[in-house]
Amino acid sequence: TSTSSSGGYTTKCGTSMASPTVAGVAALMLEQFRLSFPATADPRNSTLKAILANSAAEIGDSGPDYQSGYGSVRGVPAVETIIEERFLEAEVAQGETYSFIILVDPEDTELKVTLAWDDPPGTPNVDPVLVNDLDLRVIDGNSVTHFPWTLDPATPENPAVRTVADHANNLEQVVIDAPAPGAYRVEVEGFNIAEGATQ
Repeated sequence: TSTSSSGGYTTKCGTSMASPTVAGVAALMLEQFRLSFPATADPRNSTLKAILANSAAEIGDSGPDYQSGYGSVRGVPAVETIIEERFLEAEVAQGETYSFIILVDPEDTELKVTLAWDDPPGTPNVDPVLVNDLDLRVIDGNSVTHFPWTLDPATPENPAVRTVADHANNLEQVVIDAPAPGAYRVEVEGFNIAEGATQ
C-alpha cells in the first residue's frame, strides 16, 4: 500500500514493488542502528542482508527457493533484531574458524543462523562467481553438525536441502527445527579466502 498521485492510498503488487519495499525496510533498519549504536560505524551491507533473510517470513516450501529466495521481508522483526542486538560482525581469514555459542531456551521452537558477506567482484563469465567461500555450520550438544540450506541449479524445481556445505553463495542459513534446549556452537570457516580476510 502506498500513496497515490491522485490522493489517498492505492495498492500495488508485483516484483517491481520488491525493490522499493526492501529499500524502505533497510532504511528503517539503518535508522534504528544509528539510534541504538550512535558511536558505531554503520553496519555492513551484508549485515543488513543477513538480518533481512533471517527475519523473513517463509513462503511455500521450507527453506529458500528460486522464486522467493528466503521469503517475504518483514520490517518489524528486522528492526527488532537490531534493537535486541541479535547480530554479529566479525572477520575470518583463510583456514581459520570463527566460532561462538548460542543458548537455546526450552520455549524456542526454531534456531535460525544466517551468514552473509560482501564478496569481491568475480571474474566476468567465470563459474563459479564466488570469490571468497565461507562455510557456516551449527553443532549441537550431541556433536551433530547442521548444514545450511542448498539448492541445485540443475534441478531448480527441487526443494532446498540441509545435507552439505554451501560453496556457491555469499548468504548461508542454518535452520534447526524444534531444537533441544542447550548450547549450540556456531562455526564460520574461512574455507577458501582468495582476497584477504572476509567480514
